[in-house]
Amino acid sequence: MLSVLLKPKDGFFFYFELTDGRCVSGGGLGEDGLLRSDVPDCYRDLMLRALVSKCMNDFVPEVRARGEWGCDLTRFGFEKRDDLFVSSWDKLKLPHDCAGK
Repeated sequence: MLSVLLKPKDGFFFYFELTDGRCVSGGGLGEDGLLRSDVPDCYRDLMLRALVSKCMNDFVPEVRARGEWGCDLTRFGFEKRDDLFVSSWDKLKLPHDCAGK
């Protein structure tokens, strides 16, 4: 069974712990404003969506990410600035791929 739970963790404004029944990994918004994750590739999109949703709901004024998420971060409302992707709660979005289906 897959679960994503909000847990306190030092160095993070918020942190989600992902458990798939075999291993535990996680990700969150670091105190430096960067989205971070150590989840396996197969769950990276799920973690990114959980983090983006939390940033939107908590009105995070600025959130940054590196291009290591394995997807196009501009679809989530980020814009590329130098070597980072940057956004704010009001520009973030949760894209879906069901248009036209």
